[in-house]
Amino acid sequence: MQIILHTYAFINIRMHIKLRKSFIYMEKVNAMRMKGRELSLIAEISDILDISTTGRKILNLLVRTKKGLSVPEIIARTKRSERSIRTHLKALTELKLIRKDMMITREGRLAYRYFVLRASDLVKSVRKETLGRLRKLEARMRGIRGR
Repeated sequence: MQIILHTYAFINIRMHIKLRKSFIYMEKVNAMRMKGRELSLIAEISDILDISTTGRKILNLLVRTKKGLSVPEIIARTKRSERSIRTHLKALTELKLIRKDMMITREGRLAYRYFVLRASDLVKSVRKETLGRLRKLEARMRGIRGR
């Protein structure tokens, strides 16, 4: 009787482990699907706003990280110069595709951590930017017609 109970407990533990592994796997698959959608959104936004390759790399990196990244972390992962990274971060911030939060480093220095915005906020930013560009184009057209 005792052997049967131990065997039953062992089988239950194995089933629990298998279920837990499959649950974790499904969570990973769902996360990858979400990341895939976000990455395709980033690609589309990059095409619309004509964002450079380095800008796309930065956006893709930020989509993949939840905790955000500092400039040295972005430099290490993209293998680009600090000047290039800072220039692209400034442009992406001005387009309101990313946000930066202040932080204090271990050495007590002020630094920034960059985050990509949520998908809905990204779409709003792209809409605002494209409407602004369209207004500029219409104003130029009016100037050309007036001549």
